[in-house]
Amino acid sequence: MNGESETGTYTIPGEKKFLKKELTVFTILSMVLSWPLISIVITKISPDFQTGNAEAAKNLFGSVPELFGFGPFISAIIVTLTYRRKSGIKELFKKVILWRVPIKLYIWTLILPIIPQWIGLFLWGQLTKTEIILPSFSNYLSSWFQIALISTVYYVSEELGWRGFMLPRLLSMDKWIKSSLILGIIWSIWHYPLWFISNWATSGSLQVAVLMVTASTILILPLSIMVTWIFKNTKGSILLAMLFHGSSQANRTQMYSATGDLSLSGPSFIFVEAATLAAMALLLIIVTRTQVNNPRKKEST
Repeated sequence: MNGESETGTYTIPGEKKFLKKELTVFTILSMVLSWPLISIVITKISPDFQTGNAEAAKNLFGSVPELFGFGPFISAIIVTLTYRRKSGIKELFKKVILWRVPIKLYIWTLILPIIPQWIGLFLWGQLTKTEIILPSFSNYLSSWFQIALISTVYYVSEELGWRGFMLPRLLSMDKWIKSSLILGIIWSIWHYPLWFISNWATSGSLQVAVLMVTASTILILPLSIMVTWIFKNTKGSILLAMLFHGSSQANRTQMYSATGDLSLSGPSFIFVEAATLAAMALLLIIVTRTQVNNPRKKEST
């Protein structure tokens, strides 16, 4: 095992060569299982399909995005069974129900993505002179809670693979920030077919679609850092990674409602949101390093 690696209950045993083999097979299999589903969408694109229409794009995809997400889930199970047998599967799923963590970590898990997302929305609104129609707090809270709950359950599909399988292996070989960035890049690439076709159908421009995919790649890196921080501090809880993913997605749904289709028609909103998320991730890194260098301060927080 690499001497520079992270250690803790969120890592997994194995020689570096073996861990890399598992990760390579998992990554390739995840894409092999997910990417072909985009062909279903492509075959539905008729000559008279109206690009630039968010509703038409949504109808075009149907349930494909939900099915797409199960690639990492199935891959994690197959690779774990192949290399670590039933005991590995038991350990993998045990982390899905790991819920006994301090309540403050539940709070951080829920709000960590929301704060920079809303800051990004207001900043984008000011830069683009876009009117933002805010929902009432009660309506927002009710809708956010329902979507977050449903999304949390669904995101076992992705998180069993990304945080349950991939992240512990990366953390066994490298420091947590580097591991987060590596995972974020792979996580982004896995999304590319889905992102590209979706953004092209929504914007009606190949150039805009490429820019939006680029912006989404930048955005996912700080999110990966944040969820790794949650994962480390909860001793490897996949459940809280699911909750983080669900909270973020539920909040983004509310933000899109506040701006209409304008935030979906170009890359500007995603770039601004990526910047505010990056600022939050950087702040998190600074605070974490300060606590490591000042153990007494960490104990008092």
